[in-house]
Amino acid sequence: MPEALAAALAVPGIVWVLAAAGAAGLAYGFAGFGAALIFMPVAAARVGPVEAVTLEACMGLASVVTVLPRALKLADTRDTGLLLVASLIGLPLGVWLLKVADPEVMRWGICAVAALTLCALVAGWRRKTSDTPRALIGVGAASGALGGATGLTGPVMILFKLSGQGSAVEVRASTISFLTLLSMLLLPMLWLQGLIRVEALWLALLVVPVYALGALCGQALFRPEMERLYRRVAYGLIGLAVAMSLPLW
Repeated sequence: MPEALAAALAVPGIVWVLAAAGAAGLAYGFAGFGAALIFMPVAAARVGPVEAVTLEACMGLASVVTVLPRALKLADTRDTGLLLVASLIGLPLGVWLLKVADPEVMRWGICAVAALTLCALVAGWRRKTSDTPRALIGVGAASGALGGATGLTGPVMILFKLSGQGSAVEVRASTISFLTLLSMLLLPMLWLQGLIRVEALWLALLVVPVYALGALCGQALFRPEMERLYRRVAYGLIGLAVAMSLPLW
């Protein structure tokens, strides 16, 4: 339907949404985190929280063919599986909250979560818990709830993994694997709650390829010895996205 595609192209601020998708893919490809933290504040400000979460979930499908195959080979599959199962505890609750909450409140919430996550990362916060099954279940459930409500599937997992003692390669691979597969679980949950709209799917046809291209470029740029640089670039992109998307402008 050319009319529907034309309508998607005519969405106010579509250029910013596409730019955020490209930057999100780039960061996800080389750092293994930050995609939702970059994309969601910008997209929620331009198209609304529900549509933004739908787009974020669709972008996860692109990650399945761009970065997931390589990541699964290097990830801790046992921990990733436990995290995914646990995420099913919180995911329905989060999606329900997205459905009933005021969009303006959700915009503030998305920006607040992204900003707090960035502050914790920059400050070098370190967790005191180890990777026990109980801790992983808690992280998975919290990631599901937060991801369902705001599209920000990553903050809890990012803080848990990046503040641990794992190697950059394993942390990146495990984080990519979990967040990508969690995004895939998010789509059917949105559908069951009646939150997937046709307009958002047409918009996804524009957003997903841009994100996929960014992810491929980011993956090609990844070098384990440049871990600190990747994180700093990702932090900068997250901070810029939050600043641009505050519901003050």
